[in-house]
Amino acid sequence: MGCCGQGRATLRQATAASRPGEVPDRTMARVLVRYRAQTPVTIRGVNTGRMYRFDGENAQQHVEAGDAQALLGSRFFVKAD
Repeated sequence: MGCCGQGRATLRQATAASRPGEVPDRTMARVLVRYRAQTPVTIRGVNTGRMYRFDGENAQQHVEAGDAQALLGSRFFVKAD
């Protein structure tokens, strides 16, 4: 049986990995998506909770695959080439 300090260390590592503004985990699959509307928008990814900012028509960026699936289900986003 481990001590409670080990549990806190594990939680701290998990929390640090998901903090906004840190270098993204490159092991996750990413999809290039393009925003089709003209109005700037900030969207929180449904799977990761990451914030994605699209600044206007034809803005594109890489999005985690789970988040991209939800975005591509709307009329505002398409998969970019």
